[in-house]
Amino acid sequence: MLVFLVIAILVLSVIAAPIRVGMHFYLNLFENDGFIKIYLFGIRIFHAAIRFEHDADRQNNLIVSHGKKSDEIHLNTNPQDKKSITVLMKHPAMAGLQIKKLSAHFTAGKTNDAFFTVALMQSLRVLFYGVMAPIKCRYAVAITESFHPVYNRDVLESDFIGIIQISIADIIVSFLQSKRQAEPRQKQEVANT
Repeated sequence: MLVFLVIAILVLSVIAAPIRVGMHFYLNLFENDGFIKIYLFGIRIFHAAIRFEHDADRQNNLIVSHGKKSDEIHLNTNPQDKKSITVLMKHPAMAGLQIKKLSAHFTAGKTNDAFFTVALMQSLRVLFYGVMAPIKCRYAVAITESFHPVYNRDVLESDFIGIIQISIADIIVSFLQSKRQAEPRQKQEVANT
């Protein structure tokens, strides 16, 4: 009985303990090339190449290629689109997600055009702060940033490094809540037909 109790306490502690996941996102916008790496306890568990693509339906997509597999994320706010970024952000696993730390580095420049380089850097700074404001308010995340102008070559690169915290218990609870909310809708649709 004592062994069972100890094992049960250990399992519950593992389920409730927050897991810290590191993420590194790099994108070179001029060459349309980049990567995403995900680390668990300092060990890389995922690596994929990323690029942007504009398809025939006039839709912008983020293509994530891992080995021979390739998947796309539609960069729109359509709630009916299953691959939309907004649908992915509303996934039950995202509800328990907590961003603990975020570090962003931007490098931008145009050859022999200082005015364009400075204007681009200030635009990136304003855009970055505008995007980070709601994230900082929601998660109370520690954000560091750096902006490096380059005056002797054409470059536009961004590099994000972050620490995300989530627990298995949070994922299970949010998944069960989404199932519970989906069941009354399905019953209501059946009753209306």
